Amino acid sequence: MEQALIFFHVIISALVALLGRNRKIGYAWSFVLCIVLSPVIGVIIILFSKKNDAVDSVEIPIDNQQN
Repeated sequence: MEQALIFFHVIISALVALLGRNRKIGYAWSFVLCIVLSPVIGVIIILFSKKNDAVDSVEIPIDNQQN
């Protein structure tokens, strides 16, 4: 019975860690946090981490000279 609970904890943690793939925290750290703390706490931490593809600001040079 105890082995089944550990198995389901690992499976749920792996599924929750998939949310961290495209975030700064990454899949591995998401998985470790879910295993050590809990999947619920892991989801909270993952959702508060920054996305990798997020862009703070981009400066686009404007060239007004025409040849």
